Amino acid sequence: MRFTKRDIICIALLFIMLLLPNICALFMAVDMKGSWVMKIGYLGMVMVCLLIPALVFKTRTYFIIEGVLNFLFMPIDIASLYLNKQSTSKLFLNSILNTDISEAIEILLSMWPICLIVILLWITYIYLCISIKNQPLLNKRLRYWGVVATVVMTIATYVALSFLIRNINPNFSTREVMSQTLDKFGMKFLKIYPYNLYINACKLWQDQRAWNQGQEELKNFSFGITKRHNTDSTIYILYIGEAARYDHFGLNGYYRNTTPHLAEKENLISYSSIYAQANLTNYSIPFLLTRATTSNIEIMHKEKSILEAFQEAGYQTAFISKNSYTPFTMRIMNSCEYHYIFSRGLDAVDSYDIDLVQHLKGIVHGQGLFAVLHSLGSHYKYNLRYPKEANYYTPSLSTNDGYAMLTEDHKDLLINSYDNSIRYTDYVLGELIEWMDSLNQPTVLMYISDHGESFWDDERKLSLHGSYELSEAEYHVPCMIWYSDEYQQKFTDKTYWLHKNKEVSQNSSVTFSTLLDLAGIDEVVDTSRSLCSPCIHAIDSFPAMNGAGEIKNYVINK
Repeated sequence: MRFTKRDIICIALLFIMLLLPNICALFMAVDMKGSWVMKIGYLGMVMVCLLIPALVFKTRTYFIIEGVLNFLFMPIDIASLYLNKQSTSKLFLNSILNTDISEAIEILLSMWPICLIVILLWITYIYLCISIKNQPLLNKRLRYWGVVATVVMTIATYVALSFLIRNINPNFSTREVMSQTLDKFGMKFLKIYPYNLYINACKLWQDQRAWNQGQEELKNFSFGITKRHNTDSTIYILYIGEAARYDHFGLNGYYRNTTPHLAEKENLISYSSIYAQANLTNYSIPFLLTRATTSNIEIMHKEKSILEAFQEAGYQTAFISKNSYTPFTMRIMNSCEYHYIFSRGLDAVDSYDIDLVQHLKGIVHGQGLFAVLHSLGSHYKYNLRYPKEANYYTPSLSTNDGYAMLTEDHKDLLINSYDNSIRYTDYVLGELIEWMDSLNQPTVLMYISDHGESFWDDERKLSLHGSYELSEAEYHVPCMIWYSDEYQQKFTDKTYWLHKNKEVSQNSSVTFSTLLDLAGIDEVVDTSRSLCSPCIHAIDSFPAMNGAGEIKNYVINK
């Protein structure tokens, strides 16, 4: 039975709809920009992936299967392209699973035209599927030529990619070109929808399995730290910022005085060249609180945290958070003598980081303490991070402004609100330091942000954080250490090196060793990563994790 003209039109429309997420990727994905060879190669691979099942199934069966596996989950991929300028990744799926319902609804509402279009496309797709004849999509002759076309397109894509790589680096040997091409080929395949969705879902499941296995190993883990009897009343605080970028701190040379309180503090050191190892909170936090780095990620599952290291040394420990919690932070909290999470969420009104300081004051009782304060800092929505009286830079976002404002057209309003949130962080840290100083005992505060934030800073047009590209705005983070006069009298040599290492280039792995070194817990200190050590190693580059969970080499811009 031959297909009618109407059938052919319906089949063509169905194919176009199946291709839609990948067509969107051609024009929206960051890694597709600037190269038509890359676009053609990618589209060729997509066509190959679509053609292979068509060789086996009858027409209606084929489109029903593809619709369930492909078209049904299309909104996830389009949302990723809209928010991250890249196809669905493992971290994006993880973010969906951990997203607050109210935040998810608001994001969807901000995308309502796209959501409406998707719903209409679903209805159209179902109607077209019902309308076509359920006969073999390809006859024997067309199947033969389909196989030939698949092979030709695969080879053509490979050749196109190899030429692209050869042009990028003419000095590559033939072997190097082949190796790089295979790598690119594989990477592009992993980003083709819907395969990217299912592959990354499997990766997420594997991560969860590794996590569960790690929990068993952790039960008997010990750092082997000798218990100190001189912890007395020394207090060490790690304050984790959120989405704060280095170059928006007045203390670091920003044209706005966003840090008036910190600028007046004695014994405060701002480090000029510290970089996050990841640009998403879920991944950057374990790098701050464990010995894990992007070179040995598995350590975050196999070893305990810095809180438990202080605990072994005889300190009381506390974890107080305004931020969202993950399996990792839940594990951390359960290991502490004291923990508390402010559960009002990212979109809570009249919920500010000063609450962290007030809560901390209530749990200090004169004994040695190590506490982690995990703030909301400058996470979008920026205008919810500070009270009305702290609306210093105007015009700014209003309380009711949501995700629909996240466009370059509103850049000035966004930056004004963002800078207000930085200035409010300055106020909170100023209050924290004043209180710590008033205790008249050895105290140390370390502040570091989990990652930075993008504002369409260059031609790549990146925004927020979690980008798949490595950008200075998202990786260069503020890092500061303050110590009391009493601490300086007790540890003069350590404060000396804190100042000497002010301009040393390092990544966030310094947090673990620096804090333990400051406390004299040297059994687990890596002196090459301690800001108070004469043996610290400066770095020019390091492996960094992007928003897709990929490890790329980050070169420090000096």
